[in-house]
Amino acid sequence: MVLSIGPKLAPALAPLTPGARVKLITETFPDLSGVQAAIGGGPALVHAGKLMQWKDVVQVRHPRTAIGWNDDFILLVVVDGRQVDLSIGMTLPELADYMLKLGCQEAMNFDGGGSATLWAFGAVKNSPSEGQERPACNALVVLKKNAGANPKTAGP
Repeated sequence: MVLSIGPKLAPALAPLTPGARVKLITETFPDLSGVQAAIGGGPALVHAGKLMQWKDVVQVRHPRTAIGWNDDFILLVVVDGRQVDLSIGMTLPELADYMLKLGCQEAMNFDGGGSATLWAFGAVKNSPSEGQERPACNALVVLKKNAGANPKTAGP
């Protein structure tokens, strides 16, 4: 397990010394006990086929990534940005509207900015705003299930 404390919170904590004991509580709210799969991100863009509304949303265009779904499809979307000759990005409301127009009943924003990258079939498929992939500590990985595999014995 990795403990990461951001620069705003670190000054409020007692200094840690080598060998110090730290108690980590991994409870979640809501309780995710028994959950087999979960996706973290935010904010939600579309819920039950309706655009989400946010108070005080900043209307700034950035590179974005999102996931959306309906009864038939899962859609992965990456929006380039910060590249005047290619794309200026999208605001959250613009991305939400786009996901709804794609037919999503549900959609969620993921990380954006310099980490907005779609990698598929061995190559980057978009134009990341920093000119290349940015190292990231997490990602959504989608794999095609082997049609002939026994679900009780097949790996993830």
